[in-house]
Amino acid sequence: MTLNRILIVAIAMIAALVARAHHSFAVEFLEDQTDTIEGTVTEVWFKNPHVRYYIQAQTEDGEIVNWDVRGASPTSLIRRGWTPRTIQEGDRITVHGHLGRDGRKLLSIIWIELAGGTKLSEDY
Repeated sequence: MTLNRILIVAIAMIAALVARAHHSFAVEFLEDQTDTIEGTVTEVWFKNPHVRYYIQAQTEDGEIVNWDVRGASPTSLIRRGWTPRTIQEGDRITVHGHLGRDGRKLLSIIWIELAGGTKLSEDY
C-alpha cells in the first residue's frame, strides 16, 4: 500500500511539472491591447518552445528600447514557410502584436513586415 501511495505522489508531481512547463497566453500577454514597433533585430532565437526576435527600437522621444518579440514554435513557423534565415540579426523589421502584461517590452506576433515589404503572419 505504501509503495502505491509513493508511486501516485511521484506521478502527480511529474504531471504537475509537465503542466507547468507550458504557460497560458493570458499569463504573459494582453489579448485586447496591441502595438506596432519598428526596429533592428539584435538576436534571433529560433528554438522551442517559441521563436523569439530581440529588437532594438527607438521611441518618439529618442529613447532606445529593447523588445522581446515572441512567435509560435519553430515547427509551426517552418510549416508556414519561415526559416531560421527569414529574419536575421541586423534586419530592420516592423512587428505588430499583443502587448506584454505589466508594461514589459514584450510582444506576441500577429504579423511582421520585412524591409522589402513582405508580410509574415501568425495564423490564428
